[in-house]
Amino acid sequence: MLTSLPIVAAIAVLAQAQGPAQLPPPVRAAADRIVATQLMRDVEYFASDALRGRDTFSPGFDSAAEYIVRRLRVAGLKPMGASGSYRQTYNVKEMALDTAATFVEIGGRRFAYGDDIVVQAFGVEVSVTAPVAYLGHGFRVPSKGIDPYAGTDVKGKIVLVNGGMFPSGLTPGTLPPDAESPFLVAALQGAAALVIIASPRTLSRWDAVRANSSGRPHQELDPPVRSAYAHPATNYILVKPAVAAALLSADSARASRIIGAAPTAELPAPFQLTRGMTVRVVAKTRTTRQSYNILALLEGSDARLKAEYVTVASHLDGAVSTQPVDGDSIYNAADDNASGSAATLAIAEQMARAPRPRRSVLFIWDSGEEVGLWGTRAFVGQKPVPLGDIVAHVNIDMIASTRTAGDTTLKDLADSNEVFITGPRMVSAALDSLVNQANRASSKMRLNFRFDTTTSEFFYPRTDAGPFMERRIPVIEFFTGMHDRYHGPQDEAKYLDPRKLEAISRLAFATLWAVANSPVRPTADKGWPALVPHYR
Repeated sequence: MLTSLPIVAAIAVLAQAQGPAQLPPPVRAAADRIVATQLMRDVEYFASDALRGRDTFSPGFDSAAEYIVRRLRVAGLKPMGASGSYRQTYNVKEMALDTAATFVEIGGRRFAYGDDIVVQAFGVEVSVTAPVAYLGHGFRVPSKGIDPYAGTDVKGKIVLVNGGMFPSGLTPGTLPPDAESPFLVAALQGAAALVIIASPRTLSRWDAVRANSSGRPHQELDPPVRSAYAHPATNYILVKPAVAAALLSADSARASRIIGAAPTAELPAPFQLTRGMTVRVVAKTRTTRQSYNILALLEGSDARLKAEYVTVASHLDGAVSTQPVDGDSIYNAADDNASGSAATLAIAEQMARAPRPRRSVLFIWDSGEEVGLWGTRAFVGQKPVPLGDIVAHVNIDMIASTRTAGDTTLKDLADSNEVFITGPRMVSAALDSLVNQANRASSKMRLNFRFDTTTSEFFYPRTDAGPFMERRIPVIEFFTGMHDRYHGPQDEAKYLDPRKLEAISRLAFATLWAVANSPVRPTADKGWPALVPHYR
């Protein structure tokens, strides 16, 4: 539907959609120079044991970044980082919890850290005595009309909810994409703290929860950048039933329905407790660490349109753990996302050798994706180019895995010669058309738009492109779906599909060039779904 476009632009988009599926021969030749052998050499280096998964703040990440920088210099791409370098730096504030000085107090009775409470998410130091509002399961789900906060002002108050509880008829696997957790809603509503009554399952593993929570520092961008993945500026405090019993001692009629409630129990309606409580959460140490993205620019050929940009990004960091699996403790992060990083590098090199498109292309290898989208959030926060001049964003993440023929278990993994596309079909008719045209002119893959819908978490928010979408920049994302090696030590280069990696890289090249060269700026003519928040 193009009814929201001006008539002239609508006619142009229609003409473009009906035009021939062609790339200029020199551009097609550049795409064909992206070959599996070079891609796999790059993936094998990025995912080698020596780089140990390329965790942000690690020597392995630095080595991978310098490998890319050397190639960008040879290709002649313009540095877009700090002080004429390819590095766009950003700061991360890190605070470690002082467990000895952290406690809650109710009616003069103090409950100590570890024995009675743990802080599972440390967002900000706080020392407050405040009223307490009980909000049941604490989830808000606008699409289902579920909002326990309606009519209850929790600003400056402490929010109390039952852990392990979900809205009636919903489970963790069936929560809609617009579902907002108690942690998020409490922060958005300005609550002083969120207190969660531990579920029986959590109580059974209290020692492990305590050990994990005590050693995990709070980390967030400094200055912060708003996003669905931003760490809310509040604290998530898990308490044992004895703490809840003390808090609810003056509300005994409802206490029995709250404390120890079964997961499927009907909880009391929201109410303000008779008793208040004191919460004190203190930092032991405060440090600032620095990381960076790699940025490189290919300037457009058109005197006017080169001031517009198409950005393309792949996160270079991997999800690293120290927990061995079958004796393997190195999380190589080959598909996620050495595959995308190698593809973006190949695209940058070959685009530098091809006829330049009208618009400029800004290449990004971001960091901190696995810990909170730090890199892409830092990019939209620092604005190395005006965000209003970015016409589209291309994201390449996990593009080299294939479901084995006859496998009926990995239903979220693409088949041979298939790639999942998210972003364009929901937002932009022009981008949708350009992706299809580019595919016909290059790899001729089967484009699967199954996840390009508001019911899919892979459309939003589970994407590194989220911060761009939140700034109303249309997105095209390429990926091949989820597999059983995801975020595990078995995510190694030897399990990837070189032929698919080559085909998708060529398709991404063709798509990027077509969008950057389009005479008409693609627009979000279909509008933005309500589940994508708008941040500036």
